[in-house]
Amino acid sequence: MIYPANYDFVVLQNATSRLQLTVTQSGAPINLSGYTIDSDLCSIADGDQVASFVPTIVDAASGIVQLLLPPATTSGIEAGRYNYDVSATQGNGDRYYWLKGVITVSPTCSRN
Repeated sequence: MIYPANYDFVVLQNATSRLQLTVTQSGAPINLSGYTIDSDLCSIADGDQVASFVPTIVDAASGIVQLLLPPATTSGIEAGRYNYDVSATQGNGDRYYWLKGVITVSPTCSRN
């Protein structure tokens, strides 16, 4: 069983945001071979999905995952606070949520 950890962070509009994580249980990396990773941002007010991360398993045996929000995505998100979560689904359909938190989207001054 994977229990969700809590991690809050800030992303900038119109910027690339990458977050690299290691999925662990009791301090040991979980082998993510055969898993699918999913991660979305949703409105705190109504739970509607606002955007999705592009997840990549960087090193399955070591449990390393990268979550990406490219500029094309972050530029379309209004400044504010959003909930997010990250799930890992095994090939047999078992799904575990292992990270959740609040993302604060901050505006930028430079647009080009």
